[in-house]
Amino acid sequence: MGDNGILLGKRQFLYFTEQTVKVEGWTFSLAPDFKTIAGGSANPIQTLISIYRESEKVAQLLLTHRRVESDLTVQAVSSEILLEIMPQSRMVQVTLKG
Repeated sequence: MGDNGILLGKRQFLYFTEQTVKVEGWTFSLAPDFKTIAGGSANPIQTLISIYRESEKVAQLLLTHRRVESDLTVQAVSSEILLEIMPQSRMVQVTLKG
């Protein structure tokens, strides 16, 4: 487990403060002051991704893994956040609106 991993029971969470984060083949580019917590799902084919600004959760996404590819689902996003998803390159960009 890396320095950013937290193991709780059988579930592993990854905590990132970097502006560029790679999770399960997807690259997340975050504006400064954003943090990411990934993992924690009891389902092994899904990865839950939560994005925080300070102590407030501003977005929640779900990666569902298949043999060759994965699907990204946006479950919730704050109205203050601009979330740009580029599925071909598997990139997600998170910034504050204007």
